[in-house]
Amino acid sequence: MSYAHITLPRLLLSLALIAVAIALSRRGRLGLERDLVWGALRGAAQLIAIGYVLLLLFNHEHPAWVVLLLAVMLGVAGATAARRVEHGPPRTVLFSRAIAAIGAGTLVAVVPVFAAVVPLHPWYEARYLVPISGMMLSNAMNVVALVFERIFASARSEADQVEALLALGATPRQALERQVRATLRAALLPTINGLLTVGLVALPGMMTGQIVSGTPPEQAVRYQIVILYQLVAVAAVAGMVAVGFARRLLFTGRAQLVLPRN
Repeated sequence: MSYAHITLPRLLLSLALIAVAIALSRRGRLGLERDLVWGALRGAAQLIAIGYVLLLLFNHEHPAWVVLLLAVMLGVAGATAARRVEHGPPRTVLFSRAIAAIGAGTLVAVVPVFAAVVPLHPWYEARYLVPISGMMLSNAMNVVALVFERIFASARSEADQVEALLALGATPRQALERQVRATLRAALLPTINGLLTVGLVALPGMMTGQIVSGTPPEQAVRYQIVILYQLVAVAAVAGMVAVGFARRLLFTGRAQLVLPRN
C-alpha cells in the first residue's frame, strides 16, 4: 500500500477540527454552531455515499451507469446554480438555462482532453471520467450562479442607466455591455488568481491527492496543469453562455428592459 491508511478511529479524530470552529463560533456569538454540525455530518455522509457508489461503479463499469451518474451530477449542479440566484427569475425559469450553460462549459473542457491529452480506454472509464468531470461541473456551477446573480442584480440596480442607453438607440447588447464585462471579469477572476498562485500559495487538491497516493510528483504536476487549463475553459464558456441566457431574459424582442420578478 503506497498511501497512509486512515482508520475509522483516526477519521473520527478529525472531528476535533470542526469542534474548534464550533467553539470559536460560540465564543464570537456567530450563531453558526448548528450549521457547522449539520454541514460536517451532511458533507461526510455525502462523501461516504459517493465513495460506495464509485466503488460499485468501478467494479461494474458500464457506459449507461457512468452516463447516468454524470447526468445526476449535472442536474444537481444546475438546480444548485438556479437556486442560489436571489435577484433573478424563479429557479424554474433558470434551471434549464443553468443546465445548458454548465453542460456547455464542461463539454468544451472535457471532450478535447479525454480525446487527445488523457485518452480513455474505454471512453467511459469511470476512474478518470467521473472525478475530472465532477471538478468541471462544480466550477461551471459556481461561475453560472455568480453570472446570473450579478447580471440580474446589476440590471435591477442600474435599470435607469440601461433604459437611458436604450432610449438613445443602443441595442440590448450595447446597453448592458458594462454590466456584462464586470460580471465576466468577476467570474473569471478566481480562476485566473488560481493560475497565478498555484504552487506558490498552495498545492491544488488533485495534485496533493495524487502525490499522497503515490503518484510521481512530475506526473501529478502534469495532470494538475491540464486541470487548471480545463477550469479556465469551463469558466469562460459557461460564463459566456450564462450571459447570453440572462440577456435574453432581461430584454423583450422589441429591446425593452424587463426586470425579473423573483
